Amino acid sequence: MATKTELRQRIKALRDAMTSQQVAEKSAGIEARVLDLAQIKQARSVFVYVSVGNEVQTHGLIEHLLQRGKVVAAPLVVRPGVMEPHQIDSLDDLAPGRFNIPEPTTGRRYDAAIDVCIVPGVAFTEQGDRLGKSGGYFDRFLAVHSSTVSIGLCYEAQLIEALPTDADDRPVQIIVTDSRVIRA
Repeated sequence: MATKTELRQRIKALRDAMTSQQVAEKSAGIEARVLDLAQIKQARSVFVYVSVGNEVQTHGLIEHLLQRGKVVAAPLVVRPGVMEPHQIDSLDDLAPGRFNIPEPTTGRRYDAAIDVCIVPGVAFTEQGDRLGKSGGYFDRFLAVHSSTVSIGLCYEAQLIEALPTDADDRPVQIIVTDSRVIRA
């Protein structure tokens, strides 16, 4: 089995080879599937990553969640390895932060229960195992917020048979791709 580093390089290369039109089209399909999930419809609050590059785009998803009256929180890195959810009211509440990833500028940490966490990933298995960017931010967050429904977003090409996992790795419960929804 390939190492995590090798898998990250291989899958990122596939993802980065996609055109902006492919990213937009596939992300729109993923967004529609996410918004149709019962867990999203029933959620009061959603913690969602802010996409960069060729990741599954979340800007439209964030706007739709806000339009539906959901409390939306985005990650703010407060120290190496640790992020907090901060409430946003629009995409204008974001500015480039650590790693040049847009982060909330509101200063409004969201301390209430989070119903759904939308998680990025470099790769996923159908069993819910997830390969992140290697910082462990979402793994640590999910370990503390174990009652939160976790939903991973990825393109179908990012699904792999198996990946190496560590004791600290946290799987997701649902994976949404550009062609289906998988309940892990």
